[in-house]
Amino acid sequence: MIAGGGLVLWYGRRRAQRKVRNTTGRRRTLSLHGTVGVWTALGLFILSATGLTWSTYAGQSVADLREAIGQTTPAVTATVTPGAEPGPEGAGEHAGHGGASGAGTSTGTSAGSDGDKRPADVGLDAVLKSARAQGLSDPVEIVPPAEPSGASAYVVKQIQRTWPVQQDSVAVDPANGKVTDVLRFDDYPVLAKLTRWGIDAHAGSLFGVVNQLALAALALGLILLIVWGYRMWWQRGRGSSFGRPMARGAWQDVPAYILVPLMAAVAVLGYFVPLLGIPLAAFLVVDVVLGEIAHRRGRRTYA
Repeated sequence: MIAGGGLVLWYGRRRAQRKVRNTTGRRRTLSLHGTVGVWTALGLFILSATGLTWSTYAGQSVADLREAIGQTTPAVTATVTPGAEPGPEGAGEHAGHGGASGAGTSTGTSAGSDGDKRPADVGLDAVLKSARAQGLSDPVEIVPPAEPSGASAYVVKQIQRTWPVQQDSVAVDPANGKVTDVLRFDDYPVLAKLTRWGIDAHAGSLFGVVNQLALAALALGLILLIVWGYRMWWQRGRGSSFGRPMARGAWQDVPAYILVPLMAAVAVLGYFVPLLGIPLAAFLVVDVVLGEIAHRRGRRTYA
């Protein structure tokens, strides 16, 4: 919203006022601030949008919305039915995504050092071999079974987040090394893919060094905007005052076809992003109260 407000202020000025050459003082600072702000605005919008998807409160709102429209990120089924033989294409809700692959012949139970019978485990090498047979290349992450009783499977996930993203995953039965479920990144819903790409771009891993250099340039631009912003404020204060607020009631001059949709959009945004909506609502309440006090004291009249 800050970047959007800056763009509105910048493009609302005459083109002649945006020239940098042959300008000095506050006008030059304003021109530099505006020029860099225009070039960095898109990056700031992307960072804001992608950051919201994994923030605490707004992120939960995004997750609830994705769940409501069936766009959540899927996961392999790690539940194993003891003694059950998987079909030719594996089992689970993603059974049609890939075939089963045998790797290892260990079955039944094995005895521990204390003589207790424990479910047999084919071992990590056999689990990795089964994942390789399904096309999972390095780097991968192997998550051990959550239940030592043999009721859950190993989960092998690709964790390459550079472009092209490799996020396939499989579940492997620890008793016999057979793949019980396969999930391909290609089968992710559209919003799940966009969320994955957005977070990786935000973290600087999607396009490797190029991504990191772009983020570094964006960070430098943001630092310059902040410094120039304070400098403009200081330069303006050296003259007469530190800036003047907009006149009260100015919103009534905005056409209804712009004001009504804008207010609705702000209300929806404030609801889904509560750490924006709550302070904004508080600001409006305080502003209305201060305006009413000023009016009762005769310091202003309504527009």
